[in-house]
Amino acid sequence: MVSFRLIFAALARYGDRIVRRFETPFAGRLIVLAVVVGVVGGLGAAAFRYMILVVTFLFFGAHSQDVLVESVVALPWYYRVLAPAIGGALVGLIIVYGGEQVSGHGVPEVLEAMDRRDGVIPVRIAPAKAVASAICIGSGGATGREGPIVQIGGTFGSVVGRRLELSESKTKVLLSAGAAAGIGGTFNAPLGGMIFGWEVLLGRVTRESIPAIAVASVVGTVTANVVVGLPDPIFSVPAIEVVSYWEAVAYAGLGLVGAVVALTYTNALYAVEDAFERLPVGDATKPALGGLGLGVLALSAPQVHATGYPVIQDALVGAFPLEVVLAFGVAKIVATSLTLGSGGSGGIFAPALFIGAMMGSAYGTVLEDAFPAVVGDPTTYAAVGMGAVFAGAAHAPLTAIVIVYELTGDVRIVGPLAIACLLSTVLSRRVLEPNIYTIGLLERGVDVDSRRLL
Repeated sequence: MVSFRLIFAALARYGDRIVRRFETPFAGRLIVLAVVVGVVGGLGAAAFRYMILVVTFLFFGAHSQDVLVESVVALPWYYRVLAPAIGGALVGLIIVYGGEQVSGHGVPEVLEAMDRRDGVIPVRIAPAKAVASAICIGSGGATGREGPIVQIGGTFGSVVGRRLELSESKTKVLLSAGAAAGIGGTFNAPLGGMIFGWEVLLGRVTRESIPAIAVASVVGTVTANVVVGLPDPIFSVPAIEVVSYWEAVAYAGLGLVGAVVALTYTNALYAVEDAFERLPVGDATKPALGGLGLGVLALSAPQVHATGYPVIQDALVGAFPLEVVLAFGVAKIVATSLTLGSGGSGGIFAPALFIGAMMGSAYGTVLEDAFPAVVGDPTTYAAVGMGAVFAGAAHAPLTAIVIVYELTGDVRIVGPLAIACLLSTVLSRRVLEPNIYTIGLLERGVDVDSRRLL
């Protein structure tokens, strides 16, 4: 049996040997270690992507996420119901043997490690999380890739810091660097990976974290691109243009809508999680029950399966009418809540993008019908809605602005994003102080928000 502990330790020693060979001062050593962590984070992102593709093919015969919906609807109805339940049952078995940290969306566990365990993450978590999340997403679970890859990349950074007996602060920097590399490599978003590391994980920008996280994110993105060949940008959007200055008010309104949707998403997720915790069945069984519920829901809306990026792309070019995007948005909230609330494994970022794109498209369509002279293309509102919902859910406006910009590749979206994301964050934080990543931690007595500066 492969020992991931030995592999991670060997890689850590190899990175330190390179550093010592060049006899760099410690600031330089940290940057060289960040390069090593970035390479592994990028490779992890690429490997995780391939794992999901393999599982998706095994369950549905789809050779890519682009044809997942078509492959699913061609299958018998009973198989479509059972496939997510079977995937959930397999995830439940992994949770039994890998520990409860394998379930859920990954980022809270990393935050807890930074707050309570000096940045130490058990080595076994990374491979167990990768396998469980690949099975969950590949069997149709309505989650994303970013949570698992944060845990995978963060685990390696934590191992490097621990094996080399670095200080607590430097270990946390390498943990954040590994996570940033994974985010950059997953979304082809090096700037977004950097901001995520500072804003979501560290909660502050420090002198030693700036070069390390920046280098790791860029290296992780480049590495994943070399291995996988990521599209640039990931989403294609029509040309963005502001029709009138009144659109600033419209984007502020979208920030309000984004906050409401983000709060609905967050509360639904944890309400379903609480309901599953009260069920008189074992933890290994709960993901299967959640998968069964998802399978029934997806009979009417197979678009909610997996990350949903092709469906987001369709919304970004105006392929759906108003009633369809509203239905898809609500269905995705329910589907993701069933998947993660029951103990499934995956991230909350991709669902937030999906929900935001649908609700933003609906909002833009309504405004265009009501005020055609002062409102632009509804597809722009779909793109901005992605950022507004994630910003409101995670209280991370800078991450939302930068990543959505990198996902769409149009700098003209930054202004509308800034208005909507900042307002969504402020409003949602006024209603609910903890965010979607920290609310579960607060219920367990872990208050990471009080020590954050960002």
